[in-house]
Amino acid sequence: MEVRTVYSSGGQKRFPVRSVTKIETADDGSVTRTVLGGSKRKRRVSKKWRKFDKALFRMSKAQETAATEYRKRHERSNRRKKNGAVRDLGKNVMRAQRKGIKRMKISVW
Repeated sequence: MEVRTVYSSGGQKRFPVRSVTKIETADDGSVTRTVLGGSKRKRRVSKKWRKFDKALFRMSKAQETAATEYRKRHERSNRRKKNGAVRDLGKNVMRAQRKGIKRMKISVW
């Protein structure tokens, strides 16, 4: 493995190594590449804010699930009856919210 360095007026800088790949050439000319190692990127959230960040992420996934579920129910109600989505509005919203809350892993009901 080779470490490249760049010299500038500010001093010495190094390029970070993302992964190490072994390249082998066979007798017939074919090339095989094998990834030997790579570093996973660290999560760029400070320890103080990790719980808050995780809660926000969970909430956004739950909202996405609830919105998708509501849209499916809305379209189904409209297909089944004239003005079906308007008639079933409360029921569709309630069931979609319930599914979103389950996704968030918070028990309310």
